[in-house]
Amino acid sequence: MIRLNDYLDKLSTIKVLSFFLLVILVLTLVPILFNFYLGFLTFKLILYGFMLLFFLYKFHEIDLVEAYKNDSFLISLKNECASLFKVSNFYHISFIVIANILFVSTIYFTLKYLSILSIIRFDSPLFGDFSSLSFTVLSIYFITVVILSPIIEEILFRGIFLRRFNKDLKDIKLAILLSSVLFGLCHSFGGISGAILFGICVSILYIKSKNILVPIFAHFLNNLISFLLALCGVEYFIQNNLTVIILIVILAILSNLILFRAIFNEWPKKME
Repeated sequence: MIRLNDYLDKLSTIKVLSFFLLVILVLTLVPILFNFYLGFLTFKLILYGFMLLFFLYKFHEIDLVEAYKNDSFLISLKNECASLFKVSNFYHISFIVIANILFVSTIYFTLKYLSILSIIRFDSPLFGDFSSLSFTVLSIYFITVVILSPIIEEILFRGIFLRRFNKDLKDIKLAILLSSVLFGLCHSFGGISGAILFGICVSILYIKSKNILVPIFAHFLNNLISFLLALCGVEYFIQNNLTVIILIVILAILSNLILFRAIFNEWPKKME
């Protein structure tokens, strides 16, 4: 049976990165040449939209080249979907997402406190406040951050980088760390450490499940919860409630102690 990993292994890393950089270059130059402001959110929507079309085209091309008769990308996708919602998978995904949100929140409040003391300068939002945004902007944000980001970023960082690093370096530990650090560096200052930890966790989930849809779903769930919290304006309620902040910090410490122990216990020795 052909799995999605077989398709990922047949993707050329050079071609994927070249296309990715080409789209970034075009989206950077066109607004300059025609004198208009594209905006980061729209920039990301177009970039990820083109990357999704690129991946779908390459998967279809692989189907044609390999001339699969009994299996195809759509059948492989269906088989992976069927194995996605195992009880163990869903439990681990949910725990990682909750622990990660608590961890990022604790980092945010720590940086915010240091900023108040003038030790550092930090003014990034935790979830943000979407109450004043228009329906159009909210729709673009939802499509980009909640739908497209998990798909494209997990294919890139787990499906391509993690697999390629493991193949080239022959060291699964280093492959996980490198792909997770790269993933973390693509996030804002306050969220880098949380993104690295999240990357390590979903990398282990991916290796254990052998299913790229598992980290994609975990990423989707994480972004969806953050989106809903921002939509409800939870951030300002938390900031003005010391009891809630203390509770979040305590829960973050407890959940991440469990998470770190699980990481050490479940750390894979190889990637198939």
